[in-house]
Amino acid sequence: MAGQLELLADLLELEGAASFRVVAYRRAATRIRETAGSVAELALAGRAKELNGIGKTIEEKIVQVVEDGEMHALTKRKNIVPPEVVLFMRLPGLGPKTAARIWHELGVTTIDELKRAAETEQLRTLTGLGVKTEERVLKALAEKKQEPSDRRLLGDGLGALLAVVSVLRDHPAAVEVSEAGSARRRKETFRDLDIIATATDAEALIEYFTKLPWVIEVVAKGPSKATVLSNEGLRFDLRVVPPESYGNLLQHFTGSKDHNVALRERAVKDGLSVSEYSITVVESGDELRYGSEAEVYERLG
Repeated sequence: MAGQLELLADLLELEGAASFRVVAYRRAATRIRETAGSVAELALAGRAKELNGIGKTIEEKIVQVVEDGEMHALTKRKNIVPPEVVLFMRLPGLGPKTAARIWHELGVTTIDELKRAAETEQLRTLTGLGVKTEERVLKALAEKKQEPSDRRLLGDGLGALLAVVSVLRDHPAAVEVSEAGSARRRKETFRDLDIIATATDAEALIEYFTKLPWVIEVVAKGPSKATVLSNEGLRFDLRVVPPESYGNLLQHFTGSKDHNVALRERAVKDGLSVSEYSITVVESGDELRYGSEAEVYERLG
């Protein structure tokens, strides 16, 4: 949701909106990222307004993200401003006013068109832009093309992840629901957003998950797991497991690859074998399953 607030601020800047509105949305986005707990849960309870920088209007927009997947004001403006015009503002020397001029005066609406405009010396026809601007744009676009694009910043997805966890917890069939993976470790970037849950009716919870209003594609769906894509291009993976394996799976999907390898090596020394669903005592073959992550670590010392 912080990402949506920042995008809304960008679009408002492109439209030439009053600066105080733009600043308010950026300040609220920063507050959401700095808040340890779930701002989505606070908003649903009508308490997000207690946070400095978040008023009634922004609280309502946060609730819209939880319930509808996107802020209504953002949806409206996305239908007006070409989506890639916002990306112009990320390039050196192209602020919101310049990006808007390139769009309106040159009719340039995509990154490819911007590249061609710089290559064919069209940008310098705008007052205030020159050869150096075109060179900076082309250099930045070339460097951006070489960057890996399969990972996103944590701030782009953490708010959405916590909102989805909150919504799933409210479902009648849900028992335990938690974020997992690199986002739970608060790693700086992520590829997918993982959720682990237990439920009285796994298929009902999964069905509900795949039918949430912001879901634009169901990539995979089965009796115990599902993968969906959101309207913000985020990929969510939900696994619903038996209560007795919840701790094992939460530990497995939260720990990094190196952490899990080290944990398994430690287990082998103690005569144990660790999998994502249980801990097995090698000598006896007894399979130990734990409902909480703390129990897993206590058993492994």
